[in-house]
Amino acid sequence: MKQTRFIPTDACGLHVRETEDGQQSRIVEGKPIVFGVRSVNLTPWSSTREVYEVLEPGCITNELLQRSDVILNLNHSSMVPDVLGRCRNGNGTLSLRLAGDHVECSCDLPNTNNANDALELMKRGDITGMSFAFEDDWEDTENGVSYERTAEMHDGKEVWLRHVKRITGLYDVAIVTHPAYEQTSVGVREANDAIDKAIEAQLQRECGKKDEVDPDTDEGKTEDDDQQQRELIEAHMRMSAQCRRAQRRRIEF
Repeated sequence: MKQTRFIPTDACGLHVRETEDGQQSRIVEGKPIVFGVRSVNLTPWSSTREVYEVLEPGCITNELLQRSDVILNLNHSSMVPDVLGRCRNGNGTLSLRLAGDHVECSCDLPNTNNANDALELMKRGDITGMSFAFEDDWEDTENGVSYERTAEMHDGKEVWLRHVKRITGLYDVAIVTHPAYEQTSVGVREANDAIDKAIEAQLQRECGKKDEVDPDTDEGKTEDDDQQQRELIEAHMRMSAQCRRAQRRRIEF
Protein backbone atom coordinates (compact mmCIF):
# COMPACT_ATOMS: atom_id res chain seq x y z
CA MET A 1 0.00 0.00 0.00
CA LYS A 2 1.70 3.15 -1.22
CA GLN A 3 1.61 6.05 1.21
CA THR A 4 3.07 9.57 1.29
CA ARG A 5 4.42 11.36 4.32
CA PHE A 6 5.45 14.97 4.86
CA ILE A 7 8.73 15.69 6.66
CA PRO A 8 8.44 18.79 8.91
CA THR A 9 10.13 21.79 7.30
CA ASP A 10 12.58 22.28 10.14
CA ALA A 11 13.75 18.66 9.82
CA CYS A 12 14.06 18.16 6.06
CA GLY A 13 16.79 20.76 5.49
CA LEU A 14 15.95 21.36 1.82
CA HIS A 15 18.50 23.76 0.31
CA VAL A 16 20.55 24.61 -2.77
CA ARG A 17 24.21 23.70 -2.33
CA GLU A 18 26.78 26.45 -2.48
CA THR A 19 29.93 26.11 -4.61
CA GLU A 20 33.44 26.47 -3.22
CA ASP A 21 33.48 30.16 -4.13
CA GLY A 22 30.21 30.76 -2.25
CA GLN A 23 27.95 30.80 -5.28
CA GLN A 24 24.76 28.73 -5.47
CA SER A 25 24.81 25.72 -7.76
CA ARG A 26 21.99 23.68 -9.32
CA ILE A 27 22.47 20.87 -6.80
CA VAL A 28 19.65 20.54 -4.27
CA GLU A 29 20.10 18.60 -1.05
CA GLY A 30 17.76 17.58 1.72
CA LYS A 31 16.54 14.92 4.11
CA PRO A 32 13.28 13.53 2.70
CA ILE A 33 13.24 10.73 5.30
CA VAL A 34 13.99 11.38 8.97
CA PHE A 35 13.88 8.73 11.70
CA GLY A 36 12.45 9.36 15.14
CA VAL A 37 10.47 12.46 14.12
CA ARG A 38 6.68 12.67 14.26
CA SER A 39 4.84 13.21 11.00
CA VAL A 40 1.92 15.56 10.66
CA ASN A 41 -1.36 14.25 12.09
CA LEU A 42 -2.47 11.41 9.81
CA THR A 43 -6.14 11.62 10.86
CA PRO A 44 -7.03 15.33 11.06
CA TRP A 45 -10.71 14.56 10.45
CA SER A 46 -11.02 12.35 13.55
CA SER A 47 -12.94 13.75 16.51
CA THR A 48 -11.48 11.28 19.00
CA ARG A 49 -7.78 10.82 18.25
CA GLU A 50 -4.70 12.17 16.54
CA VAL A 51 -2.28 9.71 14.96
CA TYR A 52 1.34 10.56 14.27
CA GLU A 53 3.79 8.35 12.49
CA VAL A 54 7.35 7.72 13.63
CA LEU A 55 9.87 5.98 11.37
CA GLU A 56 12.05 3.82 13.57
CA PRO A 57 15.83 3.58 12.95
CA GLY A 58 16.49 0.55 10.80
CA CYS A 59 13.17 0.69 8.92
CA ILE A 60 15.13 1.59 5.78
CA THR A 61 18.29 -0.33 4.93
CA ASN A 62 21.10 0.14 2.44
CA GLU A 63 19.87 -3.03 0.73
CA LEU A 64 16.48 -1.39 0.15
CA LEU A 65 18.08 1.74 -1.30
CA GLN A 66 20.28 -0.34 -3.60
CA ARG A 67 17.37 -2.31 -5.07
CA SER A 68 14.85 0.54 -5.35
CA ASP A 69 13.84 2.68 -8.32
CA VAL A 70 13.25 6.12 -6.78
CA ILE A 71 12.24 9.32 -8.58
CA LEU A 72 12.75 12.86 -7.29
CA ASN A 73 9.78 14.90 -8.46
CA LEU A 74 7.56 17.86 -7.70
CA ASN A 75 4.57 17.22 -5.46
CA HIS A 76 4.67 13.46 -6.17
CA SER A 77 3.62 14.11 -9.76
CA SER A 78 4.25 11.37 -12.32
CA MET A 79 4.14 13.84 -15.21
CA VAL A 80 7.41 13.94 -17.18
CA PRO A 81 7.95 17.73 -16.73
CA ASP A 82 7.83 17.26 -12.93
CA VAL A 83 10.61 14.65 -12.83
CA LEU A 84 13.86 16.11 -11.46
CA GLY A 85 16.08 13.04 -11.05
CA ARG A 86 16.15 9.28 -10.60
CA CYS A 87 18.05 6.68 -8.62
CA ARG A 88 17.75 3.17 -10.04
CA ASN A 89 19.48 0.38 -8.10
CA GLY A 90 21.79 2.86 -6.43
CA ASN A 91 22.80 4.70 -9.62
CA GLY A 92 21.52 7.72 -11.49
CA THR A 93 21.10 11.47 -11.30
CA LEU A 94 19.60 11.24 -7.82
CA SER A 95 21.79 10.17 -4.91
CA LEU A 96 20.30 8.58 -1.78
CA ARG A 97 22.38 7.75 1.29
CA LEU A 98 21.71 6.52 4.81
CA ALA A 99 23.26 8.97 7.27
CA GLY A 100 22.58 8.31 10.93
CA ASP A 101 19.05 9.42 11.76
CA HIS A 102 17.97 10.21 8.21
CA VAL A 103 18.27 9.53 4.49
CA GLU A 104 20.08 12.21 2.51
CA CYS A 105 19.27 13.06 -1.08
CA SER A 106 21.26 15.08 -3.59
CA CYS A 107 20.40 15.90 -7.18
CA ASP A 108 21.85 18.15 -9.89
CA LEU A 109 18.65 19.55 -11.35
CA PRO A 110 18.06 19.30 -15.09
CA ASN A 111 17.74 22.35 -17.33
CA THR A 112 13.97 22.12 -17.73
CA ASN A 113 11.28 24.73 -17.19
CA ASN A 114 9.83 23.12 -14.07
CA ALA A 115 13.25 22.41 -12.58
CA ASN A 116 14.35 25.99 -13.20
CA ASP A 117 11.17 27.32 -11.60
CA ALA A 118 11.61 25.04 -8.58
CA LEU A 119 15.25 26.05 -8.21
CA GLU A 120 14.39 29.75 -8.22
CA LEU A 121 11.61 29.25 -5.66
CA MET A 122 13.94 27.27 -3.39
CA LYS A 123 16.56 30.02 -3.58
CA ARG A 124 13.88 32.56 -2.60
CA GLY A 125 12.75 30.36 0.30
CA ASP A 126 9.25 29.88 -1.11
CA ILE A 127 9.63 26.08 -1.23
CA THR A 128 11.09 24.37 1.84
CA GLY A 129 9.22 21.07 2.25
CA MET A 130 9.86 17.46 1.29
CA SER A 131 7.97 14.19 1.52
CA PHE A 132 8.35 10.62 0.31
CA ALA A 133 6.22 7.74 -0.94
CA PHE A 134 6.69 4.28 0.50
CA GLU A 135 5.18 0.93 1.36
CA ASP A 136 5.41 -0.62 4.81
CA ASP A 137 4.86 -4.10 6.20
CA TRP A 138 1.54 -3.28 7.90
CA GLU A 139 0.46 -6.92 8.17
CA ASP A 140 3.29 -7.70 10.59
CA THR A 141 2.10 -5.99 13.78
CA GLU A 142 5.23 -6.99 15.69
CA ASN A 143 8.12 -6.27 13.33
CA GLY A 144 6.42 -4.19 10.64
CA VAL A 145 3.98 -1.61 12.03
CA SER A 146 2.68 -1.18 15.58
CA TYR A 147 0.44 1.37 17.32
CA GLU A 148 1.00 3.01 20.69
CA ARG A 149 -1.55 4.94 22.72
CA THR A 150 0.36 7.66 24.57
CA ALA A 151 -0.62 9.44 27.77
CA GLU A 152 -0.91 12.69 25.81
CA MET A 153 -4.12 14.53 25.04
CA HIS A 154 -4.46 17.33 22.48
CA ASP A 155 -7.64 19.37 22.07
CA GLY A 156 -9.51 16.67 23.96
CA LYS A 157 -8.24 13.90 21.66
CA GLU A 158 -6.08 10.88 22.41
CA VAL A 159 -2.62 10.94 20.83
CA TRP A 160 -1.46 7.73 19.14
CA LEU A 161 1.84 6.85 17.52
CA ARG A 162 2.18 4.64 14.46
CA HIS A 163 5.62 3.05 14.68
CA VAL A 164 7.00 1.95 11.28
CA LYS A 165 9.70 -0.64 11.85
CA ARG A 166 10.13 -1.98 8.33
CA ILE A 167 9.67 -0.27 4.96
CA THR A 168 9.42 -2.70 2.05
CA GLY A 169 9.16 -0.28 -0.88
CA LEU A 170 10.47 3.20 -1.62
CA TYR A 171 8.95 4.88 -4.69
CA ASP A 172 9.70 8.59 -4.81
CA VAL A 173 10.93 11.56 -2.86
CA ALA A 174 9.34 14.91 -3.56
CA ILE A 175 9.89 18.62 -3.24
CA VAL A 176 6.50 19.88 -2.12
CA THR A 177 4.91 23.30 -2.17
CA HIS A 178 2.10 22.82 0.37
CA PRO A 179 2.91 19.64 2.29
CA ALA A 180 0.40 19.91 5.12
CA TYR A 181 -2.46 19.83 2.59
CA GLU A 182 -1.55 16.31 1.51
CA GLN A 183 -3.05 14.84 4.66
CA THR A 184 -6.50 16.35 4.02
CA SER A 185 -7.06 15.14 0.46
CA VAL A 186 -9.92 12.72 -0.20
CA GLY A 187 -7.61 9.97 -1.47
CA VAL A 188 -5.36 10.15 1.57
CA ARG A 189 -8.34 10.17 3.91
CA GLU A 190 -9.79 7.04 2.34
CA ALA A 191 -6.43 5.29 2.52
CA ASN A 192 -5.73 6.31 6.11
CA ASP A 193 -9.11 4.99 7.24
CA ALA A 194 -7.17 1.74 7.54
CA ILE A 195 -5.19 3.33 10.39
CA ASP A 196 -8.39 3.91 12.36
CA LYS A 197 -9.48 0.34 11.66
CA ALA A 198 -6.12 -1.04 12.84
CA ILE A 199 -6.32 0.96 16.07
CA GLU A 200 -9.87 -0.21 16.73
CA ALA A 201 -8.75 -3.80 16.18
CA GLN A 202 -5.91 -3.30 18.66
CA LEU A 203 -8.29 -1.83 21.23
CA GLN A 204 -10.50 -4.88 20.83
CA ARG A 205 -7.51 -7.12 21.48
CA GLU A 206 -6.55 -5.08 24.54
CA CYS A 207 -10.07 -5.47 25.91
CA GLY A 208 -9.64 -9.23 25.70
CA LYS A 209 -12.50 -9.85 23.30
CA LYS A 210 -10.37 -11.99 21.05
CA ASP A 211 -9.36 -14.18 23.99
CA GLU A 212 -13.00 -15.05 24.59
CA VAL A 213 -13.39 -16.65 21.16
CA ASP A 214 -13.20 -20.43 20.94
CA PRO A 215 -11.07 -21.08 17.82
CA ASP A 216 -12.94 -24.30 17.09
CA THR A 217 -16.50 -23.12 17.58
CA ASP A 218 -16.20 -19.30 17.29
CA GLU A 219 -18.10 -19.21 20.59
CA GLY A 220 -18.00 -15.72 22.03
CA LYS A 221 -17.44 -14.10 18.65
CA THR A 222 -19.96 -11.38 17.87
CA GLU A 223 -21.30 -9.99 14.62
CA ASP A 224 -19.52 -6.73 15.48
CA ASP A 225 -16.21 -8.64 15.58
CA ASP A 226 -16.86 -10.08 12.13
CA GLN A 227 -17.94 -6.71 10.73
CA GLN A 228 -14.87 -4.95 12.12
CA GLN A 229 -12.57 -7.59 10.64
CA ARG A 230 -14.28 -7.26 7.25
CA GLU A 231 -13.98 -3.46 7.36
CA LEU A 232 -10.28 -3.68 8.23
CA ILE A 233 -9.61 -6.07 5.35
CA GLU A 234 -11.64 -3.92 2.94
CA ALA A 235 -9.76 -0.76 4.01
CA HIS A 236 -6.39 -2.37 3.39
CA MET A 237 -7.62 -3.77 0.07
CA ARG A 238 -8.54 -0.22 -0.99
CA MET A 239 -5.06 0.97 -0.05
CA SER A 240 -3.48 -1.88 -2.01
CA ALA A 241 -5.66 -1.09 -5.04
CA GLN A 242 -4.60 2.57 -4.88
CA CYS A 243 -0.98 1.45 -4.75
CA ARG A 244 -1.41 -0.75 -7.83
CA ARG A 245 -3.10 2.10 -9.73
CA ALA A 246 -0.29 4.45 -8.75
CA GLN A 247 2.30 1.93 -9.86
CA ARG A 248 0.64 1.57 -13.26
CA ARG A 249 0.84 5.35 -13.66
CA ARG A 250 4.55 5.50 -12.84
CA ILE A 251 6.95 6.70 -15.50
CA GLU A 252 9.26 4.20 -17.21
CA PHE A 253 12.27 5.76 -18.92
